[in-house]
Formats: sequence, structure tokens, C-alpha cells
Amino acid sequence: MSDRLNNSNRALDLTGNTIGDYLILRRLGRGGMADVYLARQISLDRSVAFKVLHADLARDHNYVDRFKREARAAAALVHSNIVQIFEVGQHDDIYFIAQEYVTGRNLKQFLIRNGAVEPPLAMEILAGTAQAIQKADEFHVVHRDIKPENIMLSEKGNVKVTDFGLAQVRSDSTDQALTKVGITMGTPLYMSPEQVEGRALDVRSDIYSMGVTAYHMLSGSPPFEGDNPLAIAMQQVKNDATKLETLRPDLPQSLCDLVHRMIEKDPADRPQNAGDILAELKQINIDQDYDLSNIDFRRLKTTRPVEGNSHVRKLQLAMEGKAVSGPGKRVLSIIGTIGLCLAGWFGGSYVANALAPNDPLQVEQVLETPIPKQETVDKQYESAYWGIYDLEDDQEISTKEAYWQSVIKYFPIEEAGDAANKTELYHRRANARLGELYLQEQRFEQAEAIYREFSNLSDMDKSFRVTGLVGLAVVLNKSPADDFAGGVDEQEATIRKLLGEIEEDRSLLNPAMRKYLNQLLIQFPPYRLPR
Repeated sequence: MSDRLNNSNRALDLTGNTIGDYLILRRLGRGGMADVYLARQISLDRSVAFKVLHADLARDHNYVDRFKREARAAAALVHSNIVQIFEVGQHDDIYFIAQEYVTGRNLKQFLIRNGAVEPPLAMEILAGTAQAIQKADEFHVVHRDIKPENIMLSEKGNVKVTDFGLAQVRSDSTDQALTKVGITMGTPLYMSPEQVEGRALDVRSDIYSMGVTAYHMLSGSPPFEGDNPLAIAMQQVKNDATKLETLRPDLPQSLCDLVHRMIEKDPADRPQNAGDILAELKQINIDQDYDLSNIDFRRLKTTRPVEGNSHVRKLQLAMEGKAVSGPGKRVLSIIGTIGLCLAGWFGGSYVANALAPNDPLQVEQVLETPIPKQETVDKQYESAYWGIYDLEDDQEISTKEAYWQSVIKYFPIEEAGDAANKTELYHRRANARLGELYLQEQRFEQAEAIYREFSNLSDMDKSFRVTGLVGLAVVLNKSPADDFAGGVDEQEATIRKLLGEIEEDRSLLNPAMRKYLNQLLIQFPPYRLPR
């Protein structure tokens, strides 16, 4: 073995070396306790994720013994929602874990890219995580580090919990101090109060961390944030989270209640096992904006694509080829139009995108692809939502627009019959998305038409009305002052009047429109309007 594979391995890249039965292909990431590589297991000719324990930890014999013992216990957890550990070993002074390599991205990457997710997808991810924790609990294993980084979303639409092995090395109270190696800013965000305080842990600690993760998925950010790990951890012990229903009024109350019980400070007040969470998820009723009627949570246990489950399939579609960004993504889209299916190279901090810029004419070719018609208006909306998941570049704006317009075009209200109310709702939701798109593209005339219609709705449609008021204020703020007879003063007064009508209804806004509102309030701080 090369001399560079000695105790300095924490600082060196092991790419190109052969360690036992494993050829190290490239580094995927670095953490507080281990470096992670993509490797080829030579004897079985398969790809694995290869985790190498940092050399400073490898010199502590007690640490290594516990690492081996607990990682081997984790290797006994065989379940479709758990990333499988293949081998825990040592080669010279290298201590490693070889485990299943999941082609996909982790939930943290997903949330950074998308923000808050809609309830059906959040429930899919929560159910998959709960099944992994349920399996671990059968073997008396506590993960101790459930967080978005450790929840993988595979290309096939499966939820897989990872890092059971490495998480176990922080199992006893001697390693609970926040200043210990391996504890990063990412961990206190999801720690249970008892873990912060160094008390004995059981599955209810993992349930707390799952609850914080669910809160993050549904609200767009963790319940507690701060300038340093200690400040965040103390909030886990002492502070109560803002109620989810005030941040997301569109969420079903039963889902909000479940998440808040999961993050109760006292373990006795939480669901006592992951099976209780799965049972409650089955009973949650989603309002007319969401449809969980065809979810079969038992199907989540499989590792193959679940074609008959629309929401599992939706997660699968979201993960297929979605990590190649920019020009490389456009190349994959074009290849897709001629019937080929390729897996994406996954990005973020893991893999660099090396594909060359694409010819603009090829992009136009993709934009002309017709949007398929679905069976119902709600499925058309879902198809649009997931169809534009990977469309980020300016050249693809017209495709996004076509997706949202397909909801209105394919399902006219006058032909909806008994489903007229439902169709009108989805038309408004699609128009709300179009309004955001037009604001983003500074197509203010088209945005104004949508938001003016929204602003005239009654209180029965309050969420859309508030969206219209904010959108209209944004449009007017971007308009030239000479469009107003009274110049700048009239323009400012009109905007302030619109903002004054919003009052306490701002909680009904989605995150995108709330951001616009906050920008307006900075520019036009509230004051008493003249009579």
C-alpha cells in the first residue's frame, strides 16, 4: 500500500488506491468522523460506498472497539428502508465500513433545492424512515443521528436511512458533549433533549429526531436555529417549536399534531415506537388539495419501483436523473425525448458536473415537447408539479409555463360538470404558480392579470385573495411612477393600501409570496394610513 495511506489519511484523498478488496474510485464527501468514497468491490464487481474512519479516531483503541462492535450490530439490520452495511473491516491502519451505494440524493440536498414539500411526499419520507427505525428497534439499535443528511432518496423512489454504523459510535454519555469530534452544526438541529443532556437513549430519541426532520420538511426549516451548536441544543431542551399550522395553514391538523407530539420534550409524551407513527399516518386525512387515497404504506417496504402507487411513483420520478444541473441536465432531457433512460451524476458537495455547454437549438427542441394529458385535473396538477421539478434554467421557462397552463387548457371549467369546484381550485393553484413565474421573469402585465383577479375574490377564497394582494403590490412597485397620476406618492400610497389589507392573513401565503411580502415591508414599513 502507498505510504500516503498512513495515519495522515484524514487529510489525504485515497482515490486510486486499493484497500483490501476495494478499489477506491473517487471521494464522495467528508464528515467529522469519516471520509466517504465510491469504491468497486473487486471480488463481487459491485459499487459500494466506502467509509474510512479518520486517523485521529483510529488511534483510540476504545473508540475503535466500540466502532467495530456497534457497526457490526448495525450490519445485522437488513431492510429495504435501511442502507445495507456489507462489511466492517480493517486493512493495515485503515478502519472502514463498506455499504450499499445508493444512487440518489439525501433529503438535505432535496430540501435545499425545493424548500418545504407537500404533505403526501413528506408522509412518504416519514413512513419510510419510521419503518427503518422500527426495524432497528427490533434489534435494540438506536440510530442517534436521524437528520436529512442521513435519509437517502433513491432514483427508484425509495427512502433509505443511512449511517447506522457511524451514528452508533456516539452511544454513551461520555461522548455526548457538543464539543466532541463528530458533532457538527447539522446534528444539534435534530438532537433530542435527552441526547443533548447525555441521558440514556431509546427509540423515542430517534422519534424526536424524525419529528424535527418532518417539521423541517413541512415548514422549510428546522424548528430551532442559532449561531452555534450549543445555542441550538439548548433550544431543543427548553423551547417549544412554533406551531406548524401557523406556518402552513394548508396542512391537515392531524399531521401537525403528530409531528408536534413527536417533538415533545418528555419522551413519555411522544409516540412510544415507530409502529405507532405508521399507524397514525394511515389515519391522516388530507384535504382536497392532496390525495393519499391510493397510498399503500406496506408497499414502501419494497426496494423495487412501485408502479401502482402514485405517490411512491412521484418520488421515483422526482429522483430519476434530477441531480445533473445546468447544461448536463439539458443533455439528459434531450436524450430522454428519444427514449433513452440514463441515471444522473449526483451533485452538491459530492460530484462535480463535467458536461459541456449545450447547443441552444437543442433546448428549443425540448421546449416543443407536448405536455401529456392526465386522467383528472388533480393528476394534471401533480404532473405539472413534478414535471418541472428539474427545470431551473432560463431557457426552460416556457416549458414551466406550458406545464401550468396544461392544467387550465386540458380541463376547462365549463366541461367539468360535478367536478367544477375542484377544477376551479386547481385552476387557481396553477395560476398562482404562473403568477410566481411571471414575477420571476418580470412579465408584469401577465402577472398583474392573475393577481388582480385573485385580489377581487371573496373571503371564502382568502388564501388566493391574499396572494393576489401581495402579487399586485409587487407589480405596482415595479411599475414606473409616471404610470400614476399622482406620481411616486400615489404609487406608494396604493402599495401601502394593498399591504394594509393583508393584516393578519399573511400566514396564508406560501413561502415564495411571503418572501415578496417581506421585501415589500422592508421597503414600505407599516404605518397608519390616512383616512
